[in-house]
This record gives sequence, structure tokens and C-alpha cells, in this order.
Amino acid sequence: MSNINDFVIENGVLKKYQGQGGDVVIPEGVTSIGNWAFNGCSSLTSVVIPEGVTSIGDWAFNGCSSLTSVVIPEGVTSINDGAFYKCSSLTSIVIPEGVTYIGREAFRYCSSLTSVVIPEGVTYIGASAFCYCSSLASVVIPESVTSIGTGAFSSCSSLTSIVIPESVTSIGDWAFNCCKRLTSVVI
Repeated sequence: MSNINDFVIENGVLKKYQGQGGDVVIPEGVTSIGNWAFNGCSSLTSVVIPEGVTSIGDWAFNGCSSLTSVVIPEGVTSINDGAFYKCSSLTSIVIPEGVTYIGREAFRYCSSLTSVVIPEGVTYIGASAFCYCSSLASVVIPESVTSIGTGAFSSCSSLTSIVIPESVTSIGDWAFNCCKRLTSVVI
């Protein structure tokens, strides 16, 4: 379990986690998780993000290879670039209502991720956002999405079907490249 001394917090921004890992509860009063805050914390197994947090910074949980569970509260509006990059033990993620932006490489190399529900309100799925999520078998893209970035679901080798809503006006190159089990695409 974490204690307040495990965190470097400045003006509501969690700048750095310096604890031992395991199950971590981020303290109340944090309004954003800064860039690289948990970078390389390979012993982190779960994290609870408190109400009041509005953004998860670039590469915030990069390389947290033992992370299996994340609770993201309502109120978060952006999951920025590389936020959960190489969180290879993460099996599922619930992206809350209110998120409008999923940055590039946000979940890249989350090889244990099996399903994801993208909530209504997300308008943009960044380049390579779910690239190399080799266990990802199910994804729901809502009507609010207008753009799917380059390589967004590339190498999702367990993905069998996808429904792309009418609202999507742009699909980047290689968005579904190397999805070798993909047998059904509805546009």
C-alpha cells in the first residue's frame, strides 16, 4: 500500500511516484497525472486514480509491466500519448465517459489486453493507440469517433471483427495492418 511520501505532487500534478509499487492509491487532491510519473515502475500491480483527475499525461505509466488493473474515474478527459505503453499485464480497461481523446501509442504493446470499450464522447483514436495489443479480441468504437489514426489497431492479431460507425471520416494508413484474424469489417 502507498503512503503520501511515495508521491511528488506540485500544484495538484502528480510529478513522480517513488514508492515500492504493488497496489497504489493516488491521494485525493491530485488533478492530473504528469508526464512520466510512474515510468518504468515494473512492480506496480494496480492503481486507483481519484475523482478530480482530469488527464493522464504522456507516458505516465510507460513500462509498468506488472500493472494488471487501473481504475480511471469519471472526469478524466484525455489519455495522452503513450500513457499505458508496454503495460503488458493489463488485461482490460474501462475508459470512462468524458474522455474525448486517446493519444498516440496510448495502449501500444499492452499484449494481455483482451477487450476495450471506447465510450461515447471520444472523437479521436490516436496513431498506434492499440498497436501490438495481440490479445485484443473485442473493441467497440462509438458514434462520436470521427478519426482513427495511422496504425491504431495494427498487429491486433486476435481481433476478429470491427464495426466502424458512420461518424468516422478519416481512417489512417495501416489502421488494421497485420490483423490476421480480422474476418468482418462493417463500415
